[in-house]
Amino acid sequence: MERPKSPWIPVGIDAVAAHLSVSENTVIAWRRRSAKEWVNVPKFPTPAGKISGRDWWWLSDVLDWAHLTGRLKEPIPENWSPPA
Repeated sequence: MERPKSPWIPVGIDAVAAHLSVSENTVIAWRRRSAKEWVNVPKFPTPAGKISGRDWWWLSDVLDWAHLTGRLKEPIPENWSPPA
């Protein structure tokens, strides 16, 4: 597996929801809509893998997608680190 760009944090649906301040159901809806062929916006990132049967993503991929689609208003700062 190729090393992602920073932040190198694996996240599940719950963490994606927390980082973007939305519900887990909203993240599930974004994924479901992204799977449609007629969607004309950037698709939700493909999972990087599975842990215990659940999909996970690199946080940097999700944040890039969120910024690109207007779901993250501020660019990711170079010195970004996760909240404590």
